[in-house]
Amino acid sequence: MYLLYNLLFPILFLFYLPFYLVHIFKRGGLTKEYWQRFGFFDKETRKRLAALENKVWIHAVSVGESVAAVTLIRAWQKAHPEDNIVFTCSTSTAFDTICKKKLEGVTALYCPIDFWWAVRTALKVIAPHTLIIFEVEIWPNLIRQAAKRGIKVCLVNGRMSDNSSQGYAKWGCFFKPIFACFRAICVQTEEDAKRVERVTGNRDRIHVCDTMKFDQVPDVGAADVTTVLDEAFGKGQRLTFVVGSTHPGEEELVADAFIALKPKYPQLKMVLVPRHCERAGEVSQLLTAKGLTWKLLKNQETPVSNVDVLLVNTTGELMNYYGAADIAYVGKSMAGQEGGHNIIEPAIFGKAIIHGPHMENFRAVAAIFKERNASVEIPDEASFTPMLDKLLADPVELKALGDRARATVDRYRGAIDRTITAIDNA
Repeated sequence: MYLLYNLLFPILFLFYLPFYLVHIFKRGGLTKEYWQRFGFFDKETRKRLAALENKVWIHAVSVGESVAAVTLIRAWQKAHPEDNIVFTCSTSTAFDTICKKKLEGVTALYCPIDFWWAVRTALKVIAPHTLIIFEVEIWPNLIRQAAKRGIKVCLVNGRMSDNSSQGYAKWGCFFKPIFACFRAICVQTEEDAKRVERVTGNRDRIHVCDTMKFDQVPDVGAADVTTVLDEAFGKGQRLTFVVGSTHPGEEELVADAFIALKPKYPQLKMVLVPRHCERAGEVSQLLTAKGLTWKLLKNQETPVSNVDVLLVNTTGELMNYYGAADIAYVGKSMAGQEGGHNIIEPAIFGKAIIHGPHMENFRAVAAIFKERNASVEIPDEASFTPMLDKLLADPVELKALGDRARATVDRYRGAIDRTITAIDNA
């Protein structure tokens, strides 16, 4: 079957090639290093890799996995300072992300497409003692050839859907020997472990380590923004509603909710932080049209105070305002938006969190918070104002919700340490 795979895969790739070329040129960011995807490494790269000892190859496909990989890389370097990290990815955006990080002791490359000759060349040039693959990247040649060379192959931060599990199990004669090549399979949840076990036939080498996303957000202290809030809203008691990482459609949703609830809660104030600060002009026009008073955090010529909304038009300050919140909404999760943003950020500060149903990019995290009643998922736009009203009316539950959020962070921290331990013991 592997012979058939190696015969058919290049043929299928040729048919796919026109679409592949359109995709990569549309994405952009291509450099000479992209030839590494086809097993071509220039002399300088070969020489640089040959000079390295104790190499660990860490592979992640795209930007999301690469960001998680950065956290693992730093933890690995601390646990194994003698190792040199070779990081690979499959997309130009992920490659650019890692290069911009300028990680010391890390060599960034492209992962070869799963042609047997390209994989063989990459393994010979990199020559790692350990290969760590993020999530579920099951490339037969890469995994089998690495294992045959005596390289320790491990899967980390793994997740598997029911459909994938059924598909792998159905073709078990092909995939079971591939999964057998892993010395350690570190998955996010018990459900993931059961789905992998359906493929492998046993629980050997499967470790439930939780998701690494909880380790990606450091336990930072928020800067004291009391003076800034006093200047915008006036001194005295207030209920601070922080709306973070919003996208078009969401600002109108929260503004309407604010307008509806302000008469009932005169102390209610809103800090609005669009995901892209360049949208501040557009958002300020919306607030004005809604009859709300507002102040820009930066670049406002005329000082304004006692406003309804502080509009944050800078980058990198959201965490400070989450730290000052009484309740936080995390955006890109409703009002026509999908994907979600990281609800762990306000949870770090023990804040009550609300978000919409579209948390596709943080599905595992949202499921954990939901299971522990540590955030409130609002099912649709019609439910937004009533749910916000319900929470604001119950300060005891508001605090309890925040406490459960922080407790959830504490419970699920440490996935990377557990993963490294599993790899070391494999």
